[in-house]
Amino acid sequence: MAPTPTAAPTTLATLRATNTVTPTATITPTPTWTPTIIPTVTPTPLPTATPTGTSTPIPVASARVITADSIVRSGPGLVFPKVGVVQPGQEYGIDGVNESGTWWRICCIDGDKKGWVRGDLLEITGPLNEVAVIAVPTPTPRPTATATPIPPTPTPGLLFYRGRGPEFRPTNNVIVTIWAKVYGGTGEGYPIPGWRMEVKREGSVVAVSEPSNSFFEKNAPADFDYGDLYNVKIEIPNPGVASWEFYIIDNDGVRRSPIAEFTTRPENPNREIWAAFLSAQ
Repeated sequence: MAPTPTAAPTTLATLRATNTVTPTATITPTPTWTPTIIPTVTPTPLPTATPTGTSTPIPVASARVITADSIVRSGPGLVFPKVGVVQPGQEYGIDGVNESGTWWRICCIDGDKKGWVRGDLLEITGPLNEVAVIAVPTPTPRPTATATPIPPTPTPGLLFYRGRGPEFRPTNNVIVTIWAKVYGGTGEGYPIPGWRMEVKREGSVVAVSEPSNSFFEKNAPADFDYGDLYNVKIEIPNPGVASWEFYIIDNDGVRRSPIAEFTTRPENPNREIWAAFLSAQ
């Protein structure tokens, strides 16, 4: 029998000595500073005051101008100087009245200027019993120099007489026609040229003619016997109801004849007038 093999001894590996690791000291971290956040304070709104009531405006005295170009004076009277002019529709406050209640002091004109206006030029409203009564002394008028009267310029004498007329004829024409004969000599005479006829209505001049001609015409067709001679003429449309005057003037507008008069109204058909003015020279 074969011998049993002997097991060879197992060689154990020799372990090397292991270095012992010295533990590293652990560094405890310093705590980081954390800022403390202060909360923002929200302001609490104050309560709104509740109005206790609606205020009523206090009425005041006032003046409204009712007359054009109403004069404002420095005092309550015509003797006081003028300080301004107010117009219709303008309104002002009142802060004074004179003792007789006929003048009122208003404010303000031209900025902050006060002045007095007659009561009949104003419409006054408001609590007038609260307006102060103001006594303003009347100024003593300054003596004025006595003017030396200037003698009036003598009016030139009349150079014409009323030879005839005025005479009137009815017509259906609404226009008033005035014929005048400006002449010299005797009988029918001869025409005098260069003189004008002026016409007034209710005292105001409304028409002046062309100069008188050096020849006569008839105020009717030549084949009519009733026509009168004339050498100056004026026509006036729409005469209405009025009083009239006409006369002869020279080149300077000075009246040199007597005045002839007539009236007009719709029911009066005598709207054709004729007159003759005879030279006095």
